[in-house]
Amino acid sequence: MRRLEACVIMDFDKIFEIMDETFPDSEMRSYDGQKKLLDNSKYNIYVKRNDEGSIVGFLAYWDLDSCLFFEHLVVSPHYRGRGLGSQIILDNIKNVSKPIFLEVELPTDEASQRRINFYKRFGFILNDFYYEQPDLRLNCEKMQLMIMSYPNSIDEAAFAPYKKEIYKNVYNQLTD
Repeated sequence: MRRLEACVIMDFDKIFEIMDETFPDSEMRSYDGQKKLLDNSKYNIYVKRNDEGSIVGFLAYWDLDSCLFFEHLVVSPHYRGRGLGSQIILDNIKNVSKPIFLEVELPTDEASQRRINFYKRFGFILNDFYYEQPDLRLNCEKMQLMIMSYPNSIDEAAFAPYKKEIYKNVYNQLTD
């Protein structure tokens, strides 16, 4: 895994613009909240660029003590369908020695089912237990989501210590 590159910091506005085009407010921080993460040594952004050097996609992730937490995978709308999301995932799961977790929406519609199937193609497993994403912005409520894990499945009890670390570092919240 790579550390945050200086050019990522310079290109933050473009990164946030792509994120803002892709995610609803409830699934991302405000501009200032997101930019503040660049100072956190556990937060990383893996950037995919085209031949001209423009950002076409990225993976924002957390390199925590016990696991990796993939927070945002984004491919610019103009570059979707070209396999870039697959390249980003493959680049970031190879040579990883600790578990990887990510959150997905409940499989209630075609789009959410498509996202889940995308991650399944790389060996991620959809785990069947209740999980809530804490709010990322003021006036946004917690969201019920599901946890996908790589390379192994996990039950709620085994996930508890990972959840505690994710909540503390990613969401700045403590769990019971």
